[in-house]
Amino acid sequence: MTQNYSLAYIIDDDPVFVLLFKKILLKLGKFETILNYENGKIALDDLIEKENNNEPMPNIIFLDINMPVLDGWEFLKALEKYNFKDKLNIYMVSSSIDSSEINKSKKHKYVKNFISKPISAIDFLQKLEQ
Repeated sequence: MTQNYSLAYIIDDDPVFVLLFKKILLKLGKFETILNYENGKIALDDLIEKENNNEPMPNIIFLDINMPVLDGWEFLKALEKYNFKDKLNIYMVSSSIDSSEINKSKKHKYVKNFISKPISAIDFLQKLEQ
């Protein structure tokens, strides 16, 4: 059985996807607080602030690949200099069907899995449990 998550981040600039994905997450009843960030820079700044204030980190992060300011790959690269990177459970989320991006995400040391958009609740649960 999957665990419950007290804090989840969605780092994605697509408001329609974010709205629908939040509804899926809330319907599953396993997510207490879900915060959305429009790009990786805003999310990274928030993570740094949480670390500096000894606040709880998100249990799970859903990270889009293509975003303005700081995209998913740049976000992952920026994480490398912070000790809290090992506390994060990151899932890449993308509508990209580029197999090289999917493979790159699956091989990345901080990424737990790749989730293709659009996603159904059943597919999502399966990815989460892998």
